[in-house]
Amino acid sequence: MNYIPLIAENEILYICSVIPQKHVSDYFRHNPKEFAKICPGFRPTAISRLNVGDLLFRNRNNGFVSSFIEKNISIWLRQIQEHLDQCMEDGSSKDTAYIQTLSQSFFVDNIALYFELIEEEHPEAYISLLSSAVKHAKKVSDEQEKLNADAQSKDADIERLQSELKSVKDSLENSKAKQSEYIAEINSLKQELTNIDELTALIHRKEEAIADLKAEVHILKKSEKELKVELVEARDNQQQLEIQIRAELEKQRTEKIKRQAAALKPLRPIDMDEFKEYLGYNLKDIGASTPSDCLLLLKQHLCDTLFQGMPIIINRGTGVPLMKCVANTLVGNANVASLTYNKDISAQEIGAFLSENTRVVCLDGFLGNYSETELLALLELHRNKIIFLTLAYDRTLRFIPYEIFGYCHYLNLNRIQTLSVGGDLTEDPSVFEETEVDIPEANPDTRYSPLLKEILNEFGLAQSLTMHKCAHISNEQNLCSTLAFAILPYCADVLQISPFTVSERLVKYAGDRGRCSYKKLFKEWFV
Repeated sequence: MNYIPLIAENEILYICSVIPQKHVSDYFRHNPKEFAKICPGFRPTAISRLNVGDLLFRNRNNGFVSSFIEKNISIWLRQIQEHLDQCMEDGSSKDTAYIQTLSQSFFVDNIALYFELIEEEHPEAYISLLSSAVKHAKKVSDEQEKLNADAQSKDADIERLQSELKSVKDSLENSKAKQSEYIAEINSLKQELTNIDELTALIHRKEEAIADLKAEVHILKKSEKELKVELVEARDNQQQLEIQIRAELEKQRTEKIKRQAAALKPLRPIDMDEFKEYLGYNLKDIGASTPSDCLLLLKQHLCDTLFQGMPIIINRGTGVPLMKCVANTLVGNANVASLTYNKDISAQEIGAFLSENTRVVCLDGFLGNYSETELLALLELHRNKIIFLTLAYDRTLRFIPYEIFGYCHYLNLNRIQTLSVGGDLTEDPSVFEETEVDIPEANPDTRYSPLLKEILNEFGLAQSLTMHKCAHISNEQNLCSTLAFAILPYCADVLQISPFTVSERLVKYAGDRGRCSYKKLFKEWFV
């Protein structure tokens, strides 16, 4: 397969830059004639003086060079696939296998290029999240290699100390042997010499020599003892280091798994019926029960959207009192942590804010000002929180890609006029125990999902957005709440079109002769 025509020049340059210089040098040395054509005046053995990546890139259209690049890409992709298959056979998930494999591959700094080469499409947010995980895994692997190198250094120190100890023992044995020789010589001299003076002097010298040897032996024994202590300490240090390494790696792995698992799982109250009841008390307290047929629909819609792990886009005027209401009901405190956009804010600051121990949070003014792609990638890591994205004007959404509604809920309560007055919340706070939940697969109703599709097609919404919204309509109550608090106000406030004028199907369903239970409310708000 030819890969080069499938990718951009900057991606070709990236591939050329990561091919090991030795591989390039070996290839050129085995093909000296072809190398001379692209690089006259140079020998393949002198390639170290050249910028190999730039040389390959400049000659990428040369068959001699392009075939080498294609071969390397093929080998990399085959090796990655083999390692992925092995990881999944060992019990790893596909995402975990990607992290383990790509962190050790030539695509560690360009994950998007890998998926482009294998022609596998993924959401940008997924690729961004996977790239962060791969780079972190690479960092952990590099730290492990450093720790292993330190352990090898300790082993070398132990071998050196053992060698020195052996040398000391050998010297000690030699000294003992000399001592024995001197004693034997003294005994022989005592028997052979008749001259007492000479004998006495000789004995005296030999005794001095023996005394020196005894002192040397004493020093050597002391040195031997010190070396043994040092050896024991070195072994203990090595064991402690190995234990520390294993404990630290296990701690990092456990904490990472716990952190990721806790942050990526949405939470919801164990007793949803009781939560809905208490939520109704708070909604009444802030004036959200007017008109009368609004409260039941609003309570159900909030219970359907708050606990899916998706950010909620809402106007600041109605969003602030609603956030206080939700927090007062769920966590016993109406104070909501809020982070306001500024031009110098960084992803690290946003991540630190979202990592704080708060359940309900608000990011104000980010939509339309901050990169939606980067923001969604950060929010995806904190699905255990209820995140509100507030904006000053709903028309701001007209200038934001509609694809964002695949990752966020749009909630519009602008027509509940009493909600935006900003009265004090006086309802007693409550706290609900929550549990992790898995978002169920979409099970659209065969009657009401097609009805919404017809209405949305008449509004002229994008087909992908239409399919996404219709897939989550499970009953008529769900349809009415979605129309009341998302679809119809989006048309009126963002697109600035009159829903009942544009859609004949809407008129048939929720007009004066329609069967919709909330047609009076719809007429009051949107006609």
